Amino acid sequence: MRLRTFILLILVLILVGALALVLLGNSGIGPLASFFGDDGDTTVTDETDGEGVDEPLQPPPTATPGLEDVVVAKVNIPVGTMLTTELLEVQRWPRDNIALQGGYTFTDTTRLVGRIAKVDVSRGQSILSPMLALNPTDVASFGSDLALYVPFGEVAIAFPVDRFNGAALAMRPGDNVDVIMTMRIVAIDPQFGTILPNQIERVIQSALLDGQEFLFPPVTNGRLEFIPEINQVAAIVPSTLGLQGQDFTAGLPIPKRVTQLTIQQAEVLYVGTWFDPLELLEDQQLNQPPEAAAAAAEEGEEGGEVSEETGNGAEAEGVGFGFTSTTIPGRLERIPDVVILSMSSQDALAFNWAMIRGVDIDLALRSPGDQTVFVTTSVSLPQIIDQGGLAIPEQSNFDLHPSMDDVIFPSLPPGNVNNQPEE
Repeated sequence: MRLRTFILLILVLILVGALALVLLGNSGIGPLASFFGDDGDTTVTDETDGEGVDEPLQPPPTATPGLEDVVVAKVNIPVGTMLTTELLEVQRWPRDNIALQGGYTFTDTTRLVGRIAKVDVSRGQSILSPMLALNPTDVASFGSDLALYVPFGEVAIAFPVDRFNGAALAMRPGDNVDVIMTMRIVAIDPQFGTILPNQIERVIQSALLDGQEFLFPPVTNGRLEFIPEINQVAAIVPSTLGLQGQDFTAGLPIPKRVTQLTIQQAEVLYVGTWFDPLELLEDQQLNQPPEAAAAAAEEGEEGGEVSEETGNGAEAEGVGFGFTSTTIPGRLERIPDVVILSMSSQDALAFNWAMIRGVDIDLALRSPGDQTVFVTTSVSLPQIIDQGGLAIPEQSNFDLHPSMDDVIFPSLPPGNVNNQPEE
């Protein structure tokens, strides 16, 4: 090979190598990469390469915005639903969310319990203060206002009460009561379905054989019994004597009573006859002087403002009935004669059956927040005697004076609570 040809070949190889170094450096690879890169801050480490090769021209990492708790719907919530903890959950949302920045969201589910959804809320949607009703009449739906306070899965049922079976009328909406029932048990004829003993008619055997009238006069209750002292058969009939205050018919069998705690933790929705809050407000405004109505309206505007942050409203003084924007109205009647209870549908069936059959029903007031489920044993006269250690008195030759007929039993008039003279 000639010398000139060899030198030209060497020069071509050098130029090709230089060109390769320039191209690799421009791509960020090789010893010339630092001359073509912008700076060291734009390079990132290739995590897939164990040798830690730097890759230039990668965008800088974006700062993650802060997160904050937001209450959202755990399931689809229809309009008019009273919110519970089971329907809500808390999620972490970025602070740059528009609703969160506007202060319309909530961070704690307990602050929403008992509030009523004003609109339909989809699953995963945040609960905003404009979605909540200020009062039952603020809900965009038709139906009873009281129905909005009935928990899901339960029904409302009315029960007549007085001071004796209604815990002295001390109940208020939100209280829990237990239902005590006392039943009267009587023996019945399995074929007739009537109370035993059956009516007895005795037959005159000789008259029957002679074809004459053979029946003695009918006896409602009684039996034939042989009396050894007179060596004859006699008709034994029940006594018709009664005691003052007894609740059974003299001469008929005394029912066997049994008492049991049948329904537990029924919620008191309302005490008294339910009135529509708007109708009460309209009636009050119509019946009061114009000056008082204007003052009440002004006080209601000042006292009834609602905070967007909490969603809770102060008591509206202008209403005058104890209503608040988030709570069920209190008792309006001084001496109510009915209470509205909320319970499961099965308990409501038992409760309704007991009322129809005339069972004695009493309501026992429970402590607030007490979720105890009692396990009780039914109480009857034999059970009290056996477990209570009572001894049945034996026959004696003496008694107390005065007689039972002369004793005045204490009692209260049914409609006079404060023992004041009736008007």
